[in-house]
Parts: sequence; C-alpha cells; structure tokens
Amino acid sequence: MLIHATRFGVLLALVSIAIAAFAPTIFASSLELTPGYGPNINMPRVESQLPVSADVTVNDVDPVVSFTAPDSITEGEPAVFTFTRVGSISDELALNLDFFLEGQFLQDYEIGELRFAAGEATAVLSIPTEDDNTPEPDGYIGVHLQPRYYTPGIPQPYHREPPFYREVAVTDNDRPVVTAVAIPSLFNQG
Repeated sequence: MLIHATRFGVLLALVSIAIAAFAPTIFASSLELTPGYGPNINMPRVESQLPVSADVTVNDVDPVVSFTAPDSITEGEPAVFTFTRVGSISDELALNLDFFLEGQFLQDYEIGELRFAAGEATAVLSIPTEDDNTPEPDGYIGVHLQPRYYTPGIPQPYHREPPFYREVAVTDNDRPVVTAVAIPSLFNQG
C-alpha cells in the first residue's frame, strides 16, 4: 500500500490489493500517514511537522452460504440439511428456502424459517420422517436455497454457493404383505 500526503490533501493509493470472493474479513483500526511526495513528480514536497492520521473502517464481507445433505435416508430417519456461512457472522441471518416434498413419510411437521444466530457459522435443518408399517413408494425431500430478496436494487444479505438445490431420497422400509389364498382345485374333484 502506498500512502502519500500532498498539498491537495491526503491521497491513498492502493496498489496490488486483491480480495478474493471468499476472503476472510479485513480489519484495520487506524492508519498513520507520513508527509511525502504526491503521485505526480511535478508536485512539491509537503513540509509539515504535524502527523497526519485517519481511521479506516472496512466493512465485513457479506456471508457466503452453502449447504450439504445426505443422498438418501430410510423412513424414520431425519433428513438433515447442514448450512454453513463464511465471511461475516457477527449478525443474525435468516435464509430464504423453498421445500419440495414427495411421499407419505412426513410426520405432521411444519417447516419454518432457518436462521443463523449472531456469531454462528453453522445452522442445521432437521426434517423428521415417520417409520410406519405401511408399504408405500419411495419419495424425497428437496431444499432450494433462494436469494433473500427478489427486488432489483436491494442488496442481498448473503451470497449463495452452488449447488443451490439438494435432494434427499427417502426409502420406504416396509415390505408388501403377501397373503396366500387356497383355492379349491377343479381338477381334483372326485
């Protein structure tokens, strides 16, 4: 970083600073500036005995949210979706999720909003399934991580890391009941 003071004020020339999309938060509390030369060689040197200083505040990087889930479960096991955020975790954060469900294995369960508490990097959504004794087709539980807002111009409080959709297959563990029926034979009548 090059820092120069000129007679036209303080010039901060940032050289070669690259911040990756998923870089951790950058902190700077104060910066001492020393009188020196301006960026143009024709500018006169500033002769000052007063130290020049400035407080610099760098905003936290918006959090990036990703999530994982198992490929499949058996009915009776919960479908567990684990959400992780990197970047700023100092504030509470609510996610916008869509749910897709197919099957007869869900208990009476209302899926609510998922929130990260302030300072929390991981949040878990666990959706219980019911282990009944009824044979039924296999199904799935899908979760889609959506943007928080759909209005153009409103900044998003988080960024999504692909994949945005995860699906957990739910396998039925009940066997169909087979009933043997004895039918009198027409050929053995005597």
